[in-house]
Amino acid sequence: RILDCQNHTCMKECHKVTKIDGCTGKNKAGPECLHCEEGCSKSRPLGCLHPCILPCHPGECPPCVQMLRIKCHCKITSLYVECRKITTADVNEKNLLSCCKNQCPKELPCGHRCKEMCHPGECPFNCNQKVKLRCPCKRIKKELQCNKVRENQVSIECDTMCKEMKRKASEIKEAEAKAAFEEEKRRQQAELEAFENRLKGRRKKNRKRDEVAVELSLWQKHKYYLLSVCGAVVVVFAWYITHDVN
Repeated sequence: RILDCQNHTCMKECHKVTKIDGCTGKNKAGPECLHCEEGCSKSRPLGCLHPCILPCHPGECPPCVQMLRIKCHCKITSLYVECRKITTADVNEKNLLSCCKNQCPKELPCGHRCKEMCHPGECPFNCNQKVKLRCPCKRIKKELQCNKVRENQVSIECDTMCKEMKRKASEIKEAEAKAAFEEEKRRQQAELEAFENRLKGRRKKNRKRDEVAVELSLWQKHKYYLLSVCGAVVVVFAWYITHDVN
């Protein structure tokens, strides 16, 4: 006889079964039959790894309400979802269940952060973030969409005012360079004159030193006069001695 679980039969030896509520079915178990004490052994839904929480029972198993811990598409946030929702969801529903509802943290090739919500797969490369673009002289500034700038769809050129300012700046730069050159030239001339003056002063000192070195002594300057005086003195002395003797 089939037990109430509708999955197993009574394992007792042949025995009498009392009729219940006028039921005369010979295949239905009665109060004298065994009661099934086994667990549910029915196959689980695809993807579900949790056993049924009921004992052996007839009909379908109740939906699995065990909480699964999964990672979002960003691989940063942990999400908790009922098992039955994951196992019965299609591709789009699974993508929604795995979304953490935060902005995607991935970086686009242009360097900006993806503006889409947490999503699977590659980020859509359609960056609409505003970027600053300047003309070649950096005077004109505009904010444009990143994807248009990246694809070289727009550019900013210098206007007539930019060109005039560039011309004036060039003239000022040339004037400053010329003034610096003249100042350097005057400085070098002053240094040359100072050097020549110092050189002349050294020559004068050397000439005076040479003159002092070759200056004649007193005897060299007046030797002729001194010889004459000495000769005269000798003659007078000799004459004096001669007269004293006589």
